[in-house]
Amino acid sequence: MPKILKDVDIYQAVIRVVTERGYAGATTKQMAEAADVSEVTLFRKYGSKPQLVKQAIAAIVEQTSIGAAADFTGDVVADLIRIVRKYSDSAVHHGQFFMILLSEMRRYPEMTELVDAPYGVFQGFAQLLKRYQQEGILRTEHPLHALAALLGPVIYTSLIRRAFPEADVPPLDLENHVGSFLEGRRI
Repeated sequence: MPKILKDVDIYQAVIRVVTERGYAGATTKQMAEAADVSEVTLFRKYGSKPQLVKQAIAAIVEQTSIGAAADFTGDVVADLIRIVRKYSDSAVHHGQFFMILLSEMRRYPEMTELVDAPYGVFQGFAQLLKRYQQEGILRTEHPLHALAALLGPVIYTSLIRRAFPEADVPPLDLENHVGSFLEGRRI
């Protein structure tokens, strides 16, 4: 009886191998071994290494429902806290994987399309900020710059905590951070 492949198991193996070896160092053979399937099976069902990584990324975006964090409710505080909380949770679980991919993108241009789904999430977040700007709640600035100001401390804290676990860097107080963000941007 043939083994039943679960996409989630395959994607977790892909993420694990890329996180351990980098995109360039990860092979489909290693991914297949990590998922306990044959490399031929992996190719037949999922395609090439770039396609596998792209599907794994799309699965992360779908499973975490991070895109839904950009939904507009009219409550700017709640909406921004939801964004930073979802992004922070995602950074804890998958941040290293994405940092590795981003660090290798310049050397491997074919990787650019791999991050379409996360880039779409960032665009959704930026559109939410733009809507609050258009409604006169937030001051006008480029929405991606506003997003960088909102998520920058979350990204920084996640990186430092991962790079220096012995430093005992406390988690970011997300509500306080959103309050500070709004203090400088609310009209």
